[in-house]
Amino acid sequence: GKDEIKISNIDLKDSIKSLSKEEQEIINYRYFKDFTQSETAKILGLSQVTVSRYEKKSLNKMYNYLSI
Repeated sequence: GKDEIKISNIDLKDSIKSLSKEEQEIINYRYFKDFTQSETAKILGLSQVTVSRYEKKSLNKMYNYLSI
């Protein structure tokens, strides 16, 4: 619908650049490579809980960045 947020790929890339290296990696695995939190955790040598926490924090950061 017309209430959808229009986000360009450029804005999205910029919002991802605002994240820390770990956060970027997690977003990359989770959303661009479509891995589960458990798979992402295994690849990065983190716990699933940590991945979940980072992911939530990252999405909040990106959302805040994009809604300026």
